[in-house]
Amino acid sequence: MDLVLSPPPDDASIHTALSDPRRLDAVQRTGLLDSPPEETFDRLTSLASRLTGAPVVFVSLLDRARDFHMSTTALGPGVATPGGSRDQMGRTFCHYVAASRQPLVIEDATLLPVFRDLPGVKAKGVRAYAGVPLLTEEGDALGTFCALDFAPRHWTGQDIDVLTELGQSALREIRLRVALQHAANVNQQLVGQIQRVAELNMKLEELATTDPLTGLRNRRAFDAHMAQELAIVQRRGTPLSLLMLDVDHFKRVNDTLGHDGGDRVLQAIAGHLKACARTVDVVARVGGEEFAVILPSTGEAGAHEVGERMRKAVEDGPWPEMPVTISVGTATLVEGEDPERIYGRADAALYAAKQAGRNRVQQG
Repeated sequence: MDLVLSPPPDDASIHTALSDPRRLDAVQRTGLLDSPPEETFDRLTSLASRLTGAPVVFVSLLDRARDFHMSTTALGPGVATPGGSRDQMGRTFCHYVAASRQPLVIEDATLLPVFRDLPGVKAKGVRAYAGVPLLTEEGDALGTFCALDFAPRHWTGQDIDVLTELGQSALREIRLRVALQHAANVNQQLVGQIQRVAELNMKLEELATTDPLTGLRNRRAFDAHMAQELAIVQRRGTPLSLLMLDVDHFKRVNDTLGHDGGDRVLQAIAGHLKACARTVDVVARVGGEEFAVILPSTGEAGAHEVGERMRKAVEDGPWPEMPVTISVGTATLVEGEDPERIYGRADAALYAAKQAGRNRVQQG
């Protein structure tokens, strides 16, 4: 049963087919080039060998300059043996299948001039060949499902049916791997998108809880942290103090330096407050020129000490244009007190510090 296209593809046609970018991209997307042997494909080639009696059956992927044998069953001396190279270089029967995209059946290659000089025939003694193309849905040849013999051979219609059906099984396995790889890529993209969304949400949350002028926590963040710290106090019984701070004569600062100058003063004060705070402390801007500091695990004496340190840091500046000071009110949580109550006491202490002459710390 000789099934040879007349005339068979010439070298130029074969080169064009093998070098086609779309076909090569399809081969690459299988992810199977240079892959280790797989039992799935080995079972197909072994079954084809048993059903046809062919001593060599293989599945090949056709790269630009080589045939890669994904699976080879070699029951006798052949072009590929277990443990040998899985690459076939030079012109092969499979190239004619790829170029024509049709089955190729040869009973004795030495009787056909176009095939008798192929390396597999001259160097390895291949006489008979039967192969079917593994075509993508677009009609591109990924490779072939083939059988070889080293003696002239009459291929029956059943032999070709076996190669065709098992070749389709191999093609389904290849398509499955492409689909799985595509799914993995999509999943990776989704993971990347989820990570980007998470990062964006974190940035949005940061924007929502950060004072844009000073970089300190804003009032929303202050209220949230105060609620958290009160919950910790209830569980652990640790002390908690609050400082309320206000810039003295800030209207005079704005009138003298302008609003831009006033903003620079607020930014500088924010820097002094952060420099005096611990990592666990929460420094926030809660109003125009008003700041608050939550002091976890800090009693009355500690709150007064921190307040005095912050007051002194602001007073010492340096302030090149005009002196700037702050007044500070402190309050330490008492049992059963809620956020509004301790905030009110610290604010009242701040007002008392203002009334007493400013630039001072007043305990509430």
